[in-house]
Parts: sequence; structure tokens; C-alpha cells
Amino acid sequence: MSKTDNYLGSKRLDDIARMVTELASEVWILRDRNLVLEHLLAEKGTIDLDKLEELHPQGELRERIHAERTAFVRRVFGAVLDQDTRVEAALDR
Repeated sequence: MSKTDNYLGSKRLDDIARMVTELASEVWILRDRNLVLEHLLAEKGTIDLDKLEELHPQGELRERIHAERTAFVRRVFGAVLDQDTRVEAALDR
């Protein structure tokens, strides 16, 4: 396959497919991990799942969530950037 070939017939479509694949992967990993953690915590009586649903993060937790969301958006939407830019962004992590 030459450097100019595309898997799906166009560079833009390849970029979007890469972004959707990255997003699906991230969503599943997080969902799986959350389900396991919630199960283990509820099983030990450490967490009330109703309170978890009602929580409004503040302070350090809120800042951490913001930083994680920013990194997530960069990874997912960065998938449509050209390869050199993606490599640079990965090296900056």
C-alpha cells in the first residue's frame, strides 16, 4: 500500500473512522472499569450507588475531572489530525 492510499477511499473518511474507533475504545474501557469498581464497592458496602448518582464534584476532584476530559477530547478529536501532528501530541504526553 503506497503512502497516498486510503483504507476507506478517502483521507477524511479514514480520519473519521480512526476518531470513532478511538472514541469507542475509550468509552468501553471506562464503562467496563466503572461497572467493576461500582460492583466491588457496593459489594463491600463502601458506596451507596444512589449517592454516586447525586454527587456534584468540587475542588480537587472537579479539577481532575476537567483535566481528564481535556485529555480525552484531545485524543478523540486529535485522531483527525495529520500523522505528524498526532505523533507530536503523543510525545508531549
